[in-house]
Amino acid sequence: MAFDIRSIKRIYEDEELNFSTDEENGVIRFSMNTQVSPDVRFNARVINPRTVMFTTILPMNVPENCRMAISEYLTRVNYMLILGNFQLDMNDGELSYKAVGVYEEDTGLADSVVIRLTYVGFNMFDKYMPGVFAIIYGGRSVEEAFEEAVKKED
Repeated sequence: MAFDIRSIKRIYEDEELNFSTDEENGVIRFSMNTQVSPDVRFNARVINPRTVMFTTILPMNVPENCRMAISEYLTRVNYMLILGNFQLDMNDGELSYKAVGVYEEDTGLADSVVIRLTYVGFNMFDKYMPGVFAIIYGGRSVEEAFEEAVKKED
């Protein structure tokens, strides 16, 4: 049996998540409140028979005048990450976290891996979005925001 959007749907049903499914386009969507932001959007999308992309999206866009600073902050953060990465659309300010699951077509992804890849973006938002907000709303420099984020790891 092939691993597809229905496989992810079953896992999310077991997790009792409230989601919508677009099986034609291979996408599942839902929103979740995190420690740092309400209504963080999420989608899981089957890219091809061996790849699923898990994307967590901030519900606000980064203001144009802050995008270069946020881009630098995210570059510093991304350098440290092992799984996934932050992305900033410089045109509209959309900020997202993406993680990808790659698997053998015959075996799919283990349920535990799907759950981990689903929640990793929400966890990364809780960990690193305070730095984004400190730059946008708190007047912090990129270096200060990054140092505070790294300091919390100790």
